[in-house]
Amino acid sequence: MVETDKSWSKTIFWGALVGLLYWALFHNVNTILHFAHTTGHACVVNQGGELVYFAEPTVDACAAKNGTMVQGNWLHVFIPILIAFAVSYVHGAFTSSFWDSIGFKAAPKKNKGN
Repeated sequence: MVETDKSWSKTIFWGALVGLLYWALFHNVNTILHFAHTTGHACVVNQGGELVYFAEPTVDACAAKNGTMVQGNWLHVFIPILIAFAVSYVHGAFTSSFWDSIGFKAAPKKNKGN
């Protein structure tokens, strides 16, 4: 019984962490999109309260759209990738712990030689 309680504790911990990561992801979606769109130089145009990004524009083209030039940074490409790895790892740990908690286990591998 103690192992089941421990298993459910792990499941609740990983589940809460998954929920926190998804909350942070959706709460900061505009910041994450900004990083994703500015790996190269970009022109940011506010259209009706929504930001629209144009990649590699000229200064004149950006000014014609009443936009703002944003200096790109190639390191921004790693931010969405790191977020994807973090969510994937934590979600996988939660799923594994959940299945263990309800009693599902992987079937043992059969020997091919027998």
